[in-house]
Amino acid sequence: MFHLSNYQANEPIDEAMNVEQPAAGDHELSHMIQAKQLYNYKTTHHFFVGDESTVELFNALKEIALKNDQEYFGILELHPEYEAVLSMLKLLIDSVPELPESPGYNAIQWMEDMHPNCWMAWKRATFYLSGGTTLISRFQQYLVQRNVTSEQIRIINY
Repeated sequence: MFHLSNYQANEPIDEAMNVEQPAAGDHELSHMIQAKQLYNYKTTHHFFVGDESTVELFNALKEIALKNDQEYFGILELHPEYEAVLSMLKLLIDSVPELPESPGYNAIQWMEDMHPNCWMAWKRATFYLSGGTTLISRFQQYLVQRNVTSEQIRIINY
């Protein structure tokens, strides 16, 4: 698996994608252990919100959801250089451009643009928020305004 954290923005994407990584390295194993501890096995829908630093953890959470025949989706704020890499990971997650001066803004706009029927399906999900502190805080406030309970929100700090 490609580890997004190894990608350097000034490195050509083709070179970054060809970097050999161990199949189940210590880093990947730690993400799987953390995912198993964070995962809410009581809900059937799981929604991920974060940035490029959260991709590996979200991939581990995705694996648990798929094994349990549950739904997952999400939104990531990404720098444009990461778009090609994200498509390789086969995560059912949309991405929006990051705004360094306003983390969380584009993710919230994306949610606002979501069709109301989609929101009805996802409003009872467990929301996993990770990434920068401002992104987490803003998105958490947004979810609370949308009547998502604090029990449904899992904050992931590194």
